[in-house]
Amino acid sequence: MRLFNNAIINLDGHSAKISKIDDTLINITASLKMLGIPYSIYRPHKKGFKVLKEDMNQPDTLYILNDSLQYHLCEMPCILVTRCPSWVQAAPKQNTIGIITHEMILTDRSFFMSLIYRNSIVRQFHDFYAAKTHLVVNDYFSSNMDVMHRNSMAMITWNHLSKKDLHFSVSYHTSDGLPFVSDILKDGIGLLSHPDDLLIITNRDICLVNESTAIIRAYMDSLNISCCYAKRVEVSGIPTPLSFSQIQEYPQAPGVDLFVFRKDALCIPELLNTNLYLGRIGWDSFWADRIGHELPYKVCYHQIHHSEWTTKKGEIENAHNIEIISQKNVLFKVLCNEHGPHYTKNI
Repeated sequence: MRLFNNAIINLDGHSAKISKIDDTLINITASLKMLGIPYSIYRPHKKGFKVLKEDMNQPDTLYILNDSLQYHLCEMPCILVTRCPSWVQAAPKQNTIGIITHEMILTDRSFFMSLIYRNSIVRQFHDFYAAKTHLVVNDYFSSNMDVMHRNSMAMITWNHLSKKDLHFSVSYHTSDGLPFVSDILKDGIGLLSHPDDLLIITNRDICLVNESTAIIRAYMDSLNISCCYAKRVEVSGIPTPLSFSQIQEYPQAPGVDLFVFRKDALCIPELLNTNLYLGRIGWDSFWADRIGHELPYKVCYHQIHHSEWTTKKGEIENAHNIEIISQKNVLFKVLCNEHGPHYTKNI
C-alpha cells in the first residue's frame, strides 16, 4: 500500500544551503522510487505567497524540505532536512514526521525510508533552544603514554565539538578506584535540568565527530525515544580529529561505547540499581540490552589498544560483573557472540 500519492522536494534557499545538494537529491529520489512514491522537485516562482502556500499543502502529499519559507508554510506531513548546529535548525512542527541532517541522508537511505514508512509525528520540544547535551566520562590519571595520548585525542575532539555545538559540555566523574557505571550515570542524570537535555556517557578515550550531537538528536527525536546506544569505529593512529564523513570509511566494531539518555528514559532506574564495573566484562552489553535502540550512524571512534578486561588484572571485577548480570537473567548469547565462549565459564 502506497503511503502517499505524491512527494514534493524543495531544498532551495541560501540561509539553509545544502553543500552537496546533487548527492542529497540522488539519495532522496532513490528512496522515494524504492517506496513507489512519485515525486517532483519544486521550482521557485514569483506567483506570490498564496500560491506558494497552496503548493505546500496538497492532499496526500509528502514534503521533503530544508529550513525554508516552504517548510514554515507547509501543514502536510513533511521531513525536515536540517543542518547540524542546533542554533541554526528549525524546530519540528506538528506535521513533521522526520528530522534528518545533511550528513545522515548522504550516508544512509534506510533511516530516511523508515521515517516515511513510520509516518508518525516526531518528538515536540519543550524549548528547543534551551536544550543542552552533557557528556560525562570517568576521569583518571595514567602514566602510560599510550593511554595519555588516547585520552588527550578524545578531549581534543570534545573541545572541537563544543565549538560547533554551543550547548555541549563535558563533565568528569572521579572515584578512588575503578567506578561502577551506575555511579557515573547517577552523576550525569543530576545534570539534566530540562526535558530536552541529553546525557551522553562514553569511555574516557572515545572520540566524537563534530556532527555527533545533531545526528543523535535527529535520530532520537524522529523516533520519539529517550535513550539509545552507538557502536564505535576502530582506527589505528589518530593524527588529527576525524570528521563524520571520514569515519564512514572505517568498519564498525562490535564494541558499544556510547550511551545517550533523557531523564525520562524508562531503563534508568534499573541501570542505577545495577552495580557493574566500568571497563570490565559485560557492562556495555547489559546497558545496550536494556536501552534497546541502536544508533544506525557512526559518530564515535576509538584508537585500537589492548584491553585490560582480557587480562588477569581484571579477574575480580570481571567475575563481579558476570555474577550481577547473571542474576539479572540477561541472555549471554550476545556476549558470547561478541567476545567468545569464555563469558559463560563462571555462570
